[in-house]
Amino acid sequence: MKKNVLVSDILIILAISTVLAFWFNGLSNPKGISLIREERVLETASDDEFEQLIDTSTIVKAQQQTPVDTLPIKRDTAKLPTPVQKQLAEKVAPIEEQGPVKAKAINYSQVKKLMADPTVMILDARNEHEFAEGHLPNSRNIFALEFERYIPELIGMNKDIRIIVYCGGGQCELSHELSNNLIGLGFKKVYIYLGGWDDWKKNGMGK
Repeated sequence: MKKNVLVSDILIILAISTVLAFWFNGLSNPKGISLIREERVLETASDDEFEQLIDTSTIVKAQQQTPVDTLPIKRDTAKLPTPVQKQLAEKVAPIEEQGPVKAKAINYSQVKKLMADPTVMILDARNEHEFAEGHLPNSRNIFALEFERYIPELIGMNKDIRIIVYCGGGQCELSHELSNNLIGLGFKKVYIYLGGWDDWKKNGMGK
């Protein structure tokens, strides 16, 4: 008899806990927690995109070297922008006009192309033990779950540099977590190597 009462009490507690959990997730918490793992959909970067990216530092230097008139420029005598200036202005439009910054997915061949640029930063989002077992050349380890530790160092960096973020590949979510944190910190050109370390090994360790 006591066993039946105990089982009954356990079932009641489980039922109450389940109801409260659904209530909190669906009503109390506006974002909620997905009961089924949602597949992340990223825009895929095109090969041409890497050729068209402009180094904004050269534009700033050009602007600094251009003499500034001390007198106001009349509307009818103002110089019309050259075709090159128009092209630059279109490609470096304000972020507000371009929409929110989002990470883009890249594949193995695109990673290889980006790695040829020494200014590109490669970040491994896995923990230090996985990183020590093997990682992409010239990459550094920033464990996504300990991102706060690296904020003082990252916050002062040039936010226009291109960054490759990767983890183990497959179901690994650490690269997404790290890329979101980087974008939140102000970085504008973040790429996620979806294949990650597994894909890099499958392709001959970059050979």
